[in-house]
Amino acid sequence: MNMHENFVPGNKITIVHDSGSSLPPEYRGDSVDGLVEVPLSVITKTNNEEEVWIDQSFSSDAERARFVSSIDSGDITTSQPNPGVYKKIFDQIIKSGTTEIAVVPMSEKLSSSIQSARIAADELKKYANIVVADCKTVSVGQLMLVTQAYMENIKGEFSNAKELVDRVEDLSKNIVVAQAFPSLKNFIRGGRIGLAKGMLAGVLGIIPIIGMDKEGQFIPIDRKERGWRNTREAIVNYVSKEIGGRAVRLSIAHFASDQVDNMRAAVEGRFTIAKDDEGKEYPIIAAEQSKVLSAHSGPGVVGIGAMVLE
Repeated sequence: MNMHENFVPGNKITIVHDSGSSLPPEYRGDSVDGLVEVPLSVITKTNNEEEVWIDQSFSSDAERARFVSSIDSGDITTSQPNPGVYKKIFDQIIKSGTTEIAVVPMSEKLSSSIQSARIAADELKKYANIVVADCKTVSVGQLMLVTQAYMENIKGEFSNAKELVDRVEDLSKNIVVAQAFPSLKNFIRGGRIGLAKGMLAGVLGIIPIIGMDKEGQFIPIDRKERGWRNTREAIVNYVSKEIGGRAVRLSIAHFASDQVDNMRAAVEGRFTIAKDDEGKEYPIIAAEQSKVLSAHSGPGVVGIGAMVLE
């Protein structure tokens, strides 16, 4: 059964999210009823030539390689959606007949996307019930929140946007994310010098591990492990300890990394995987990180996110 076939436009809540969520292709595009993505963008400048990269899936390996080259050698800026972008999207949803809109942008501590959504929502409050969540996460954490809310929404579990946002914010309290960064060069270029200070990325084989705190900010987790085997084990140990044996959905985040299969193998048997209404374990989603996040992380990043479902 197609996961989207039960959705009736105008009869459910529409979920709007920004591309920081890094959703896999099956959750993106106009064919996915009730789920709308607001793309962010990356601007690279190499040899005085600017190129704008809209945050959507890569069309080919060649395009991905060109993007990696651009963020590695050029100047980088990222563009957040302004209130006008959100307003245009909200207007389109309202005109389609839906007046319940739940918005799940990336963490307020990381982006102005949430403020733009709030401004646009306030301007249209006479025409729709638009409720904005602070999910306090990004990447695989945001991915799991958006997809979980979407799956529950198409089953009719929410009567309005506030109920859906309340569910998202409740689930966000029990999300653990940990990712390994082979280099912190892009983090430093993006202004996150405080986080990178002292982590010695790339020195003596050290691969720093970065997570998120409960307020939605990046935090250093580990800089002692050396080599990918120990790094993967450190990631799994950290997330497993934080989860404490509770049933979870798992996701793997990656960008231009050769460690995805190894990471999948590393989590096998280490977690209790939550089951859906049919008693089937939720699959582990391996999702390529969005362009705007990858511009800050650089190539080679890989990690996992776990969301408690009890």
